[in-house]
Amino acid sequence: MARQLTDRYVEAKRIAMAAMDVDASARDALIDQEVGEDAELAREVRWMLDAIERTHTATLPFAPAAAAPDLSGHQAQATAPRNYRIVRLLGEGGMGMVYLAERCDEGFSQQVALKFLHAANEGSPILHERFSQERRLLARLEHPGIARLLDGGMMDSGRPFLAMEYVEGRRIDEWCDAHALSLNERVTLFLKVCDAVEFAHRNLVIHRDIKPANILVTADGTPKLLDFGIARIIEEGGQVLATATAAHALTLAYASPEQIEQQPLTTAADVYSLGVVLYQLIAGRRPYQHLVTPHLLSNAIVGGQVQAPSRSLREAPADQHRPWRSIPADVDAIVLKALRRQVSQRYASVAEFAQDLRHYLARRPVKARRGRQWYRLRRFAQRNRWPLAAAGMVLAAVLAGLTASLMALAQTRAAQRLAEQRQHDLERMVDFQQSMLQSVDIDAMGHALTHGERTLVLARLDGMPAQTTDRAQLEQAFAGIAASGPARDALDTYVVSHALARLDKDFADAPLLGADLRQSLARVLLTIGSYGHAATELRKVVQVREQQLPAAAAALVSARVDLGEALYRGGQLEQAASVYASALPAAAALPQADPLQVAALSGRARVLAAQGHLKQALDQQEALYAGLARRLPATDEGLLRLRRDRVETLTLLGQRDRARAELEQLVPLYRQTFGAEHPETLATTLTLATLLYSQDNEYERSLALAQDVAAIRERRLGPDHPLTLQARALAASNEVRLALDPATMAQVHTRLEAIIEGDRRVLGPDNPHTLDAMTDMVRLLSKQDRYAEAIAMERAVLAGRTRSLGPDHISTLYARGSLASLLCENGEHAEARVQGEQVLAALRRQLGDDHPMTLATYDLVGRIEAGGGHWALARDAHAKALEGRARTLGNTDAHTIESASRLYVTLLKLHDTAAAKHVLATYLQPVIAMQPDTLNAGMRSVREEALAAVGK
Repeated sequence: MARQLTDRYVEAKRIAMAAMDVDASARDALIDQEVGEDAELAREVRWMLDAIERTHTATLPFAPAAAAPDLSGHQAQATAPRNYRIVRLLGEGGMGMVYLAERCDEGFSQQVALKFLHAANEGSPILHERFSQERRLLARLEHPGIARLLDGGMMDSGRPFLAMEYVEGRRIDEWCDAHALSLNERVTLFLKVCDAVEFAHRNLVIHRDIKPANILVTADGTPKLLDFGIARIIEEGGQVLATATAAHALTLAYASPEQIEQQPLTTAADVYSLGVVLYQLIAGRRPYQHLVTPHLLSNAIVGGQVQAPSRSLREAPADQHRPWRSIPADVDAIVLKALRRQVSQRYASVAEFAQDLRHYLARRPVKARRGRQWYRLRRFAQRNRWPLAAAGMVLAAVLAGLTASLMALAQTRAAQRLAEQRQHDLERMVDFQQSMLQSVDIDAMGHALTHGERTLVLARLDGMPAQTTDRAQLEQAFAGIAASGPARDALDTYVVSHALARLDKDFADAPLLGADLRQSLARVLLTIGSYGHAATELRKVVQVREQQLPAAAAALVSARVDLGEALYRGGQLEQAASVYASALPAAAALPQADPLQVAALSGRARVLAAQGHLKQALDQQEALYAGLARRLPATDEGLLRLRRDRVETLTLLGQRDRARAELEQLVPLYRQTFGAEHPETLATTLTLATLLYSQDNEYERSLALAQDVAAIRERRLGPDHPLTLQARALAASNEVRLALDPATMAQVHTRLEAIIEGDRRVLGPDNPHTLDAMTDMVRLLSKQDRYAEAIAMERAVLAGRTRSLGPDHISTLYARGSLASLLCENGEHAEARVQGEQVLAALRRQLGDDHPMTLATYDLVGRIEAGGGHWALARDAHAKALEGRARTLGNTDAHTIESASRLYVTLLKLHDTAAAKHVLATYLQPVIAMQPDTLNAGMRSVREEALAAVGK
């Protein structure tokens, strides 16, 4: 697409240049001849001619019109519901005019900048839309560095207007020159502009016309960003929403290459324009200022050959020289990185651009020059020049040891350079090793291994007598082997474990280096699902670093965070909580929004949620997200993981509407950011499938999503990987809900048995995923009326939950409630009542009366009492469940109708006809009237229960 835009641009430029060489009266004929039937090309040529006529300096500060209207206010009095008296014209642009005006309402007076469309533009729908868009964007931007919107609407005459904060100041380049600011002072002032632009980007707004004329500095030195007339909103994918005039509205001298080529824009366009402004502030002139025609200027911008600001300063005319004689190489590198031709080579955000400038001011290494020889050492010396100077004086005083000291210093520097280079090389090698092993295609490797074995075995059998072999059975046996299993085992046993076995011997004299390599290999084990093995190796890494490093070392925090994640994935929640807690003090001391700090804090909250401390976990996640959302882009991996964790916590707390709304946004954002098959995208998709299953009874959609994730994970990770088993288990959960006939139930039973066996083998019998799969088997057994088997398995699940999570954990209480329900169905009402009342008391204490689990347990207690013939007690419990569900979920929710059906039957048993009629009319009849073919499986089941309740 970009190539097509470039080709069209080049063709349009050629025609425009030819048209410039002929008389104006002959241009139309020439254009028609050249473009033929291509109307779009004709429009682009005419736009380019118009730009050439206006020149690239046509957007300098506003000047009064040659024949201005009466500015006294007598003829231009505004008669909107708010009274404005126009004082004088401030400026005039291509779209409208801006006046200084006074608002006078009932003794209230305020100076504003009042903006109108040109009278000639009032009939243009496009310019009307741009005018309205500016108002909408300004209304969402409240920042001290952005001129505020005060008012807007329509005058009595029908003319649209905007009333904005009146900024009395000078454009930033003139203000800097008038106050004789030094280079560093200009950079400091420019950073305030960056803060304003970054704020706009965080609010999904791109300015698209950043230039000195749109940045005014007030008397107190505060820069204000103006004129959002051509700004646009960013889509979820990071691009600007397209408009009919978006490609043409620009100031050429400050426009990015993608603006000139009319490509889709991102925040990188504003990064480029800010780079031009900074270039002008420090060099006294813009890039390409020597080019005097728009077509030459646009060609240079698209070409991307930018001269360094330092060189431009040296070659500038005498009247444009700055007080400083040179520009530091750091500033050169920063500006040139912001002005890169390719978007991917610029700074990823304004925040990153500003951070490099702050590093320059602090004499720290800048990202734009990362990796240059001597650079980091020189920056260290600059930051510590006074201590080094004092040391030099001491050395100078000790004349006898001067030569020896200088030689030692030279040797130290050489050793430091060599150590830094070796550290850099080591980091590259370790990163390469880790990424290489993590990216191994387990499925392809497994198929290669099994195919090779199969070929060798069958070739061997071909030479034997036919009666001694059964080739068909052997082929079938090979076909049943999961290809990825042998590959993962081979990778763990013969590559990772082999390397780990040599570390203790080969790196006995370098324990920290050995720990670095061990952590890298442990991360590979995490990727292939060997959680227990990974945790064992990470404990060794933590032990070494605790002995060798300070308690606040980032490397120690990193090892503890990885160990916490391995224990969390392996279901060892108490140990994971303890490890994260040990990492938090040092993590809190790291810079805000540091990825390691984010991983430690979000990991700790994730474990809290898994332990059942849901409110505490949500509070921590909300606080962490509030702090990070202002500092990190929406696509940051740590921020996205935190948002997904928060969704899972909200789901467990029963706040399903908030969770659903957040998750429906997150899934497409993950797909756009990482791709459809990225592990994080798959995890987020599975979270949505879990929510649809557990909260909204949308079993068909949940099943489809879970099956998609399971298929991808099985292909990439193998059938026995814990993540594959997790996805297959959720798919089976939905199949249990949807299974109606015996044949389907038998098929699902077989699949569930395989999943449970795999979970026990890979994760252990008390792992939450193993117990979840067993819970699904309990549900399937009860649907098959195999209550004795179901009760026995549910007791095993309850025992496992109690051992691993404790008696009051939400999952443990859910298992106890499930046991009570099964006992009720099997006629064991006395024990069912005891179990149900225990669950209800614990849930009311922990979650409150309105939590979905509490309301479901009220309904369970009602069924138990009804089964025992205690109809009055059953009525009270069902009524409590119905009232809470109707209030929190609505009258037509599946859970509400479920409670209504059971209460209706109970009321009939008590001969309370009036109350029964009310329940029938309010809840049951509206659902019975629904067309079955418009409902999902969950709602169809609920409707059938309602029909059964009323005897239809």
